[in-house]
Amino acid sequence: MKWISWGEKQTLGHAAMDHAHKQLADLVNQLAEAMESEKPKEFCSDTLDQYIELTRAHFIAEEEMMERHRYPDAKEHKALHQKLIEDVLAFKASYDASDAVESITLLVVLDSWLERDILTTDKPLAQFVAAAR
Repeated sequence: MKWISWGEKQTLGHAAMDHAHKQLADLVNQLAEAMESEKPKEFCSDTLDQYIELTRAHFIAEEEMMERHRYPDAKEHKALHQKLIEDVLAFKASYDASDAVESITLLVVLDSWLERDILTTDKPLAQFVAAAR
């Protein structure tokens, strides 16, 4: 099952950001496939760990870029990063502790975050950085 389709709409024109976003979308799709095909919980948990790790690395890179370019909306952008990490870690803890977790909820959260992150917060950042070059 392909939960997220990647295309022109999600592409920002910033190679590093686009690459990270595509990797995150691929992990959401892997997680959706694993949950749909009822792969072992450990596999899903490991995939979620990969998502969290990649997300943190992506956020660190973005935050360094915002600082380097003195992005005016950096504070708000960083707060959104922190909120997502908190939400995903809370879901991960719930997932690991329970036998029955609503997997669709996680996929909707990850998908809507990725879409919102790309189009609402990262697009202006990418445009700002491109204009600063």
